Amino acid sequence: ASEVPTATLNNGRKIPLIGLGTWKSKPGEIKQATLHALRAGYRHVDCAEYYNNEHEIGEALQTVFSEGVVKREDVFLTSKLWNNHHSKESVRPAVEKILKNLRVSHLDLLLIHWPYTGNVGPTVQPTIRETWQAMEALVSEGLVHSIGVSNFSTKKVADIISYAQVPPSVVQVEIHPYWRQDDLLSFCGERNIHVTAFSPLGSPDSSAMFQRKGPKLMDDPTLVSIASSLNKSPAQCLIRWGLQHGTSILPKSVNEGRIRSNLDVTSWELPRADYEALCSLNFQQRMVTARYWLNPKGPYKTEGEFWDEEPGAETSSANEVGMGYADASEVPTATLNNGRKIPLIGLGTWKSKPGEIKQATLHALRAGYRHVDCAEYYNNEHEIGEALQTVFSEGVVKREDVFLTSKLWNNHHSKESVRPAVEKILKNLRVSHLDLLLIHWPYTGNVGPTVQPTIRETWQAMEALVSEGLVHSIGVSNFSTKKVADIISYAQVPPSVVQVEIHPYWRQDDLLSFCGERNIHVTAFSPLGSPDSSAMFQRKGPKLMDDPTLVSIASSLNKSPAQCLIRWGLQHGTSILPKSVNEGRIRSNLDVTSWELPRADYEALCSLNFQQRMVTARYWLNPKGPYKTEGEFWDEEPGAETSSANEVGMGYADASEVPTA
Repeated sequence: ASEVPTATLNNGRKIPLIGLGTWKSKPGEIKQATLHALRAGYRHVDCAEYYNNEHEIGEALQTVFSEGVVKREDVFLTSKLWNNHHSKESVRPAVEKILKNLRVSHLDLLLIHWPYTGNVGPTVQPTIRETWQAMEALVSEGLVHSIGVSNFSTKKVADIISYAQVPPSVVQVEIHPYWRQDDLLSFCGERNIHVTAFSPLGSPDSSAMFQRKGPKLMDDPTLVSIASSLNKSPAQCLIRWGLQHGTSILPKSVNEGRIRSNLDVTSWELPRADYEALCSLNFQQRMVTARYWLNPKGPYKTEGEFWDEEPGAETSSANEVGMGYADASEVPTATLNNGRKIPLIGLGTWKSKPGEIKQATLHALRAGYRHVDCAEYYNNEHEIGEALQTVFSEGVVKREDVFLTSKLWNNHHSKESVRPAVEKILKNLRVSHLDLLLIHWPYTGNVGPTVQPTIRETWQAMEALVSEGLVHSIGVSNFSTKKVADIISYAQVPPSVVQVEIHPYWRQDDLLSFCGERNIHVTAFSPLGSPDSSAMFQRKGPKLMDDPTLVSIASSLNKSPAQCLIRWGLQHGTSILPKSVNEGRIRSNLDVTSWELPRADYEALCSLNFQQRMVTARYWLNPKGPYKTEGEFWDEEPGAETSSANEVGMGYADASEVPTA
């Protein structure tokens, strides 16, 4: 590792000029990457609370230190305070947790990750000064050797310098040939503050996250030509450019070959002409923007305000990306029979593939959704919990702003099972209470004449959770009017919500009328007709989204069929749970509050002759009961079974025809 150059900070300590970046590494990858890096000669690892992988890095450090070649004093460890840990009371506990995860007794460098705390208002609160002074105390104690900032403008750094007892040693910012930051470099150089460059390769893996368009630095023709002429990779040329530009560099990779290649930049230089060519690229764009920290009410309303740019000097990132969080005040709400409010548009999360729903939830909450519909059975509440934790830590959206629904699965109906099931849901969602808990189906898996455990037993166990504050409201899903009436007859806490399938192909007018008369709110799932479940339910017949009347109405209004169906649901008196994992459709599905379906169009959709239940009870039917037919399950009069019952038939075939020996 002796070949890796170092810089001397303004407190006399040394920082290696090439470090391992660890942002956006997938769970389980960074431990091995850190081992590869330290064994290859890296002696600088850049970490952060927010990256949620410091425990893995700590395991790698413990392994390497135990091997005896590399000691703790050989490795420069950086970490960063996240936005929710800026108060003087929060700084030390946050750093103690970082040290525990990294399995070390001190940090070489602690940075404020962003000049943002999540408060809404004219100024950042707690103040940066309060945070800085708490960090200075950690320097005095020896828990931290050097302190600095990340993603700060020159103005914000100057503010710190004006009152600091311990001056900033390092400013870590995005720097590469597409975003050179020459003014900031000059400012820091004059004040003996070292600059570290993150995203030195142009952050190619964050383009979707920041909705970024435009050329990719790694594909730049000038860079590619220089790399070819020198027989080096574009990445090596960018790292070498950063060193010659006067910064330390944090290339990120989890691939052992690239980790080693990224370090092979110390024995050669870019020729002057090549260096200057990269310093002269016309395209300039900030790749890692502040879009998620912007709020119409402040403290930062625009990218220009965040970066302290002169009016008119906003970068392309500000113009192109726009604000990170949409205003959620336009989403209408209904008041439940217990006085609590439910947003009328929520994100449906059923049938999302593993790994998809975290990002979808992030997109939704940032787009203005404040209602997320979950369930034990969907097996993705842990991902939703990760998204919630991320959003809450960003500070714009708080827990009390989000209405969270979950549902008890069929095997958790007994009075002994309800509470542990809910505790597991809360643990996965990383919250202390649910806004709404529903019984998912009026079915428990028993075979016999009646449902056992009884719905009454389940309901009373749920009422106890309301008394304890673990759940604010309770209700049911996939229940008939008769089954809801049964609950009302004995409930101490009446149902606040009935969640059922409703759309123009399955209007449920009788159930809506029944609930309306009893002040029970109705939520519509599958408002688009559940087009992705036809195979699951062996369903035939027309698809709602292709209905000619709907398509004609959508065309005449210049809206999508999905938007018209969501708007129909709102006008039909329900809250709505459209499901998508596509960011564009998630946003589009919310764009239904500033207009209405004309009366004639609404009534046309209310008059479609075809009626079919798309999500049937076929899997809960058994010749021995408690439900032998769809008609029995839904408490329909004999002869009134829906097309779903006639078409799908019973979920279990008669096995008596299978011969035995």
